[in-house]
Amino acid sequence: MMGKAVGLITEYNPFHNGHQYHLQQAKQLTQADTVIAVMSGNFVQRGEPALYDKWQRSAAAVENGVDLVLELPVAFAIQPGPFFAQGAVEILVAAGVSEIVFGAEHAEWDFMALAKAIQQAPDDSQIFQQYDQPYASSYNQMLKERFKIEITSPNDWLGLSYAFALLALGQADQVQLRAIQRQGSAYHAVELHPQQFASATALRQALQNDHLNVEQLALYVPKGTQRLFLEQAPLDWQPVKQWSLLKYIVMTREITELEQIYQLNDGLAQRLQKTVQAYWQLEVLDWDDFMQSFKSKRYTYSRLQRNLLYVLLNITQNEMEFAMQHLYLRPLAFNVQGQAWLKALRKQATLPVIGRVNQENSKTILKLDVRAGRLYEYFQPNHQVSNKDVHQHPFILKGASHEMEFK
Repeated sequence: MMGKAVGLITEYNPFHNGHQYHLQQAKQLTQADTVIAVMSGNFVQRGEPALYDKWQRSAAAVENGVDLVLELPVAFAIQPGPFFAQGAVEILVAAGVSEIVFGAEHAEWDFMALAKAIQQAPDDSQIFQQYDQPYASSYNQMLKERFKIEITSPNDWLGLSYAFALLALGQADQVQLRAIQRQGSAYHAVELHPQQFASATALRQALQNDHLNVEQLALYVPKGTQRLFLEQAPLDWQPVKQWSLLKYIVMTREITELEQIYQLNDGLAQRLQKTVQAYWQLEVLDWDDFMQSFKSKRYTYSRLQRNLLYVLLNITQNEMEFAMQHLYLRPLAFNVQGQAWLKALRKQATLPVIGRVNQENSKTILKLDVRAGRLYEYFQPNHQVSNKDVHQHPFILKGASHEMEFK
């Protein structure tokens, strides 16, 4: 490979000044020649569609300084932290990075040392059989009792998951994990403060509610994202847009059919059908009210939102297992530096490198991503269908200019 690469694990929904800080710190800390980001595709971890599609977001990331953006396949992107981390870390390892840098609320922690200590601790499976609370709560109880720490932020949870993923791959000594202190607003903060880095949540709300003008953009997002905001409208998506589709799927299937959907087990299929039936007559509903009816103490809101996405995508247990066992490297955007790294990578990659979608891979390893792309287009205004996942090629940023072209 050419020089040294640092890896970032991202959603960029959208790429903001906090991400720019993360990128700059990663380059400064590691002195890497190439920055490789693995980025969620059209749907993100909470089970919702991204504000802009993966092609637009990856192009903005490259304009803002990332050298190469690789897609995190939907089979990993819409999963809880451990599986999300597993896919992202394996892609970065296969892409040849020597360090992974991530933001954390407790950057002073040694996440790798903690992961090793947890692995070596005696197993007590009874802790994880408290079915009246989410798994994460049970896990946190174990951490408090045995290691005197409590993990309350998503970024810290992910940091621990990245460490476990490297250990599982046998790469803990080959790839260094570095935490940097997360700056600015909290992860889910909804207020915009000009003196702080804005959270992606606050930016999404401001964009969707038309609360950002051109002058304000520069306060919160770098130039590449400003261009995207000015040239492209964000996806005008509200959770209720999936209601008619969800009603049709759930009420036209037998419980045994619904139970074939990934993770729709342990009574969730019956609970979902019963909840949908209770709201059946409503054309428009209060989504929070619906989710509260569907929710139970055992599952988090995010877990159930992902469950609904699995239903909309009709992902079966077998399909998900196949996809998770067949990872690949799919470039979405790159600059000249990233293109050179990608060229060298093709000769020695341990995972398939997908340059073009063809009839074979669209029906095998890319099957779920093509399906997710079609659903994302269904949520577009007027159901604009272009089947981008099949026809779109990566963006290239040529030279130092901000002019992009298809390749």
